[in-house]
Amino acid sequence: MKLFCFPRSGNSREVKIVLAEKNIPYEPVDVHADKSVKESPEFKKASPLGKVPAIIDGEVYLSEAFLINQYLDEKYPQPPLMPKEKPLREEIRQFVSAIDKKMVLNIGLLVIECLLKPKDQQKEEVKVKKRAEIVEGLRELDKRLEGKAYLFGDFSLADVAVTPHIAALPILGSGIPADLKNTTAWFERIKARPSFKKSAS
Repeated sequence: MKLFCFPRSGNSREVKIVLAEKNIPYEPVDVHADKSVKESPEFKKASPLGKVPAIIDGEVYLSEAFLINQYLDEKYPQPPLMPKEKPLREEIRQFVSAIDKKMVLNIGLLVIECLLKPKDQQKEEVKVKKRAEIVEGLRELDKRLEGKAYLFGDFSLADVAVTPHIAALPILGSGIPADLKNTTAWFERIKARPSFKKSAS
């Protein structure tokens, strides 16, 4: 299996976490290290929009982290990262879609503002606004985690979908507020999983 990725891409790390959880061997291909990779026919077939992550697994060409992770969970079912119950599976899909459009998007925008823009073009008011919106998202997670070890009880693709992005918060001048005890405890459990260290760049 080939994984087209970028070391600092949170979305790429989502897939790396699942590959590590399931002990699936793969060949990482850094699309930024070799410019010709982005122009290669196999990458364009795997990712028509030219974004990472993307995989090639035999005859399967697939992009977008959550779609890849659902594919991996179905093909390599041990250990399972999605529940058997269809309603709960659908609830996780809806959760990931909603959090991608809200909290993960805001973290991405904060990355752009803090790390990718030249210093003289960065706007402090944008940083403050985005950090506040991210904390709102973390508070929602904290409510969901009440009485649970992970977002949907057992460790699942829902936890995977937010892990790399929350892990990036300290370098963005943000983090999990101390009063969010459930989220803090959850993240400690996440960091203790071998897949967290294995997926780090």
